[in-house]
Amino acid sequence: MNAVILFGAMLSLAVSVATAGVANAALETPDPVIHVVKSGDNLGRLSERYGISIGALALANDLTSSVIHLGQHLVIPDHDSPTNPEARGSDPSQAITYVIRSGDYLGHVAQEYGTTVKAIMDANNLASPLVITDQFINIPPRSGYDNGAVVTMDVAETAADSGDEIVELDDEVDELEARMRQELDNANYPYAFTESSAEITRVYQDTVTGETAGPVNVVVEYWTHVSEKRYEDAWGLLSDGFKARAHDTVFEDYVNSYRDMSLCSAEAKNVEVVSYGIVQTIVNTDVTYRTGADCTTLEFKLTLTLQSVQTSGEWNIERVAVTQSVDEYALELDPSNGELKWIDVDISAQRVYAMVGNRRVREFVASTGIARYPTVIGQFEVWVKLRTDDMRGVDLGVPWYLPDVPYVMYFFSDYGIHGTYWHDNFGTPMSHGCINLSIEDAEWLYNFSEVGTAVNVHY
Repeated sequence: MNAVILFGAMLSLAVSVATAGVANAALETPDPVIHVVKSGDNLGRLSERYGISIGALALANDLTSSVIHLGQHLVIPDHDSPTNPEARGSDPSQAITYVIRSGDYLGHVAQEYGTTVKAIMDANNLASPLVITDQFINIPPRSGYDNGAVVTMDVAETAADSGDEIVELDDEVDELEARMRQELDNANYPYAFTESSAEITRVYQDTVTGETAGPVNVVVEYWTHVSEKRYEDAWGLLSDGFKARAHDTVFEDYVNSYRDMSLCSAEAKNVEVVSYGIVQTIVNTDVTYRTGADCTTLEFKLTLTLQSVQTSGEWNIERVAVTQSVDEYALELDPSNGELKWIDVDISAQRVYAMVGNRRVREFVASTGIARYPTVIGQFEVWVKLRTDDMRGVDLGVPWYLPDVPYVMYFFSDYGIHGTYWHDNFGTPMSHGCINLSIEDAEWLYNFSEVGTAVNVHY
């Protein structure tokens, strides 16, 4: 276990002149802003409230981890800089607490502080050099110098200096669990390296992140907000990544997507956790939308991926997918309804038609799935619209990745209609099952459609 040397708080001094006739102005230290930690507080929330980065809060209060305690008095600095101790002039024999900033990577941090990536990974029990913004890490003592070249230090040397017991974590303990144990140990939790993984997760969430809604609660809460038209609250439960992919991070675009549905109400039922993780949790749920003048029912079985926000421990919705099998999906499409907008996909003709009732409003040349990746057939509904999405998979053992695919409308599982920038061979099957359109055509159809628009796929 590594000793973490507390570093001094850095507070700004304001200079004022006592009187115009005094030659030497007096230095006055203004009363600092003090925040007393209350239930539910954590560094992420305080950072948002005061507009100060977590790194600056940590530096101003000698924090060596993200753990704060009820009743603790925290100094709120009046500047957001510095966020970490200065590398130049620091004592290389002393350990340093460093808070990862946006854009940081371990190679850069190691170079700045005259150490190595391996030394930092060893000192923090990191299984990989991956770090995330606002993560607390320890820069170990850098006393192993040889003519300016840093000699990699062993964890045992640092721990021996502090008298701490050296605890070897099992190689299979994942990186985030190791980080939780490290932070709880830094906060003097006596069982940080002996409790079970489940108990460590519970204690960490209770102690570090305060009172946070679990993944199931977030799912129920999200659709409750949507049903009650509290869209700003619902928006706050989506991850930044989802907001960017689905709505270009434009809140009004998000609100309009529900207004376009003429939403009466929404409800999430039968919410259950399929797979729980420290950073990512998978949840299944049945979601019912009631839309239109007669509040027609639209029902979806959804699988949601929720991610934990490192700075606050809260859960955000990151991804959504439909989980029905084709046999379970039964949509009653009534083209005789002259006002009904729907999409007709003819695989044999490699064409897509925008339909209103029985009228073809517009025709597009498409590329559907190749023989070994056929496009699913049946009657479906658009269940999510994303301005952009990243797509990936494996083709004959070779992984493929397509970032920022535009104007995506998923209608069943990961089958979707979307724009295509990697080929223009429309009229010929080209895809892994999706329906490829030109970007211009995909944009038109995206604006024509809404969540719940029927999609009829056939030969």
